[in-house]
Amino acid sequence: MFWKYFLFETKLMVRNRKNLFLGAILALFFPIFFFYYSDTEVETIESEKRSEKEMINATFDSFPLSQEETPEGAEIHEIYLEQSSLVNYQLYYLAFVGLDETNEEYIENGLKLNELRLRVHELDNQGIPSQYIIPKEEVLQSNAFLQHALENQIQLEPDPFVATDYLMHALGILSGLFFLLFMIISGSEILLYEKKHQTVMKGFPLSIMNKIHAKVMIHFLYMMVFLTAGIIAGGYIAAREAGFGNLSYPVMIFMNNDYVAIPAFQYYIYILLAIALIVILLYYTAALFNTLFKNSYATVMIALIIFYIPDLFLMIGWNTAWLHPIKIIDISGVLSGDVAVQFGNGQIDYGYAMIWLAVFVVMISGALKLIQWRSYKGSNRNMTEEKRYA
Repeated sequence: MFWKYFLFETKLMVRNRKNLFLGAILALFFPIFFFYYSDTEVETIESEKRSEKEMINATFDSFPLSQEETPEGAEIHEIYLEQSSLVNYQLYYLAFVGLDETNEEYIENGLKLNELRLRVHELDNQGIPSQYIIPKEEVLQSNAFLQHALENQIQLEPDPFVATDYLMHALGILSGLFFLLFMIISGSEILLYEKKHQTVMKGFPLSIMNKIHAKVMIHFLYMMVFLTAGIIAGGYIAAREAGFGNLSYPVMIFMNNDYVAIPAFQYYIYILLAIALIVILLYYTAALFNTLFKNSYATVMIALIIFYIPDLFLMIGWNTAWLHPIKIIDISGVLSGDVAVQFGNGQIDYGYAMIWLAVFVVMISGALKLIQWRSYKGSNRNMTEEKRYA
């Protein structure tokens, strides 16, 4: 019975123009984004170091003279003098030596520079204007990458347009609000469509929960086919234009309240597994909202409001930890550590996200089952009362 219903609903999905249009947009996003991304100017290591030199010079110009008279201020001033020397050496190295596969001297120089920056953070960046402070998270991420590079002798500046690097940027852009909006719109009528367009399957002898599971599975497979096609098309175009890249190249992610390096291949496994679970969660959420509100527009709007609740609370100074799991929908931000930094919660990492995604799926499925059970009990009670008074 289940598979007959599944096949019938699959045929309806294939003929659904709205989801076909959304699927086509999802597939075309990756190749279109490559042509936009390949025309953008990417910051090189040299341009980054020149910016750092300008920031150090600007810090010297704005550093209060009175601050130098304090022990902390004097130490910070000396640290910045040393930082200036290290950055100037790095610029010299880039100009006259160049980067290769070892760069041991350059990396050790960078590790020393990061050590000094962390010391300035320990001194609370006294006297330094906020616009010239390099965030501690960036320093820690750079430190982890340089340490990995020193131990494994990797290339410090790979081509950012190769397929492996480009697809990371594309998935990062897709992650979060855009992906939530896209998927929740595609599933906004996951249960309502059948009520608006009644078919021969209306009285099909299958439980409502099994029908919901079938619809979620069909929507999931349908959109994942388009997502996979888009990734393959975008990756193929990027590989043809700039090269495939290196799946073993390290990518920095936030895990266990620290930054660690993992191979690009492992990063893709992490993010694609999470995206699959997010899609399932969003379709079950759409089914729940369809059941409660009976309106596709309400389904979309309420999903967006819930996604922004943690941000709104943070804006008014209420950083409540029990709302943080909502933001795991932005899986790229979770992996990069941006979500953890934004909400000041070092527990928000990949493991945290996957656990909460699984919990949410179980909770929402349970809520749907409870609603259907109460509806069934209520209808039975009404039928009993009707028979009694007949």
